[in-house]
Amino acid sequence: LDRRRRLDYVNHARRLAEDDWGGVESEDEEREGEDAEEEAMDVDAGKKLPKRYANQLMLSEWLVDVPSDLEQEWVVVVCPIGKRALVVASRGTTAAYTKSGFCVNRFPSLLPGGNRQNSTSDKVYSILDCIYNEAKQTYYILDVMCWRGHPIYDCQTDFRFFWLSSKIQEEEGLGEKSRINPYKFVGLQNFPCSSDSLCELLATDFPFEV
Repeated sequence: LDRRRRLDYVNHARRLAEDDWGGVESEDEEREGEDAEEEAMDVDAGKKLPKRYANQLMLSEWLVDVPSDLEQEWVVVVCPIGKRALVVASRGTTAAYTKSGFCVNRFPSLLPGGNRQNSTSDKVYSILDCIYNEAKQTYYILDVMCWRGHPIYDCQTDFRFFWLSSKIQEEEGLGEKSRINPYKFVGLQNFPCSSDSLCELLATDFPFEV
């Protein structure tokens, strides 16, 4: 089961990177056929939303109750004001998608697979969960789904954050604007959820508006 799930993650990441959905069309058609009449009443055929890149991001929820293991098992990430974006770097270009799946920007970047110089193979691609701040022309990286062709959907949060931090440091120029990297890519830090840490964060001046 784990092996099959791992293969599903790999295939899903590859489809996102290559925009190749062959083989899943029939499944979607069968699923859509079940409620086609209902959809026909609500959706204009010429105005259907793109589906492939929609709902790929983990959305936030209000923390109504404080978990008993908050200090031990949770971390806090301070996020800038901006719009969530699914960033896919593949085959020599970088694309940014909204939560609804619309492609709103295409540009070169220094992400693995994100420009023609570093995209040496179809297997080199990266998929990131970002927050785009227009004022600073910066994509703040909230999480990583795939890096250089290695999907890490099913990895623990602390490992993903460690992986992301170390990989960003390896990519020289990723956090600077240039001709080949017109938007900055900056990783967001995570902090412990202890009382002292939270108090310190509340008094911290961040380099972005929160």
